[in-house]
Amino acid sequence: MLILINVIIFSFIAGLSTIFGIYLVRRFEELIKRNVIFLISFAIGVLLANAFFHLIPEAIEINPTWFYWTLGTIIFLFLLEHFVIIHSCHEEECDVHALGAVSFLGIVFHSLIDGIVIGVGFEVGFMVGLLTSLAVIFHETAEGAFIYTLLIHDKKFQAKALLLSWIVALATPLGAIATFLLIQEVSPLVLSWLLAAAAGSFIYIGASDLIPEAHKKYNFLNIFLVLAGIIFVFAVGRFLG
Repeated sequence: MLILINVIIFSFIAGLSTIFGIYLVRRFEELIKRNVIFLISFAIGVLLANAFFHLIPEAIEINPTWFYWTLGTIIFLFLLEHFVIIHSCHEEECDVHALGAVSFLGIVFHSLIDGIVIGVGFEVGFMVGLLTSLAVIFHETAEGAFIYTLLIHDKKFQAKALLLSWIVALATPLGAIATFLLIQEVSPLVLSWLLAAAAGSFIYIGASDLIPEAHKKYNFLNIFLVLAGIIFVFAVGRFLG
């Protein structure tokens, strides 16, 4: 029961981090657009460190063929993004991606995946669940700001931008709670597959979505914050481990 409570609490905090990003844009749009790059840089370090320091090692302990699931998840997300556009372009002026209904469903699915990762993390242990939740929280705050910015600049979605943003946010706790309840009786082998897939998800988000954003604005602070994110995950793991 305590594990389920942790899943509920941290997944809702993750969902609320999306809402936090949304309301930051509503209140300080120009300021957030100028400085969100710093949150992105820190999130890169947290996501990648969590994948390589915790999720992959946990998967290796159970199953030596973990890498098929990690690579498979990266390829799956690439194909899904290519055809459905999970991460729509973060620039208003982008003329490649348009935020249509299918794209919006892709964004909801992405938040659902974040919830699934949290549920799997807490099934392994509190430390893995906590670090996984923190990784989701940091990148979902930036994601919330991006999503809301896209919605309010798309005439089809302007009137319902806030409601649709809440739907995206609630997908995370829904995915976490449903996953935790469904995997209670799964074998260790299946759990290793899920861990490896979660690692693939974090690697893809960090490398494909966030790193290109960080490169758009060179700043020494970006480099420092990426390293700070890695050190943060390492330090928390040491302290709780």
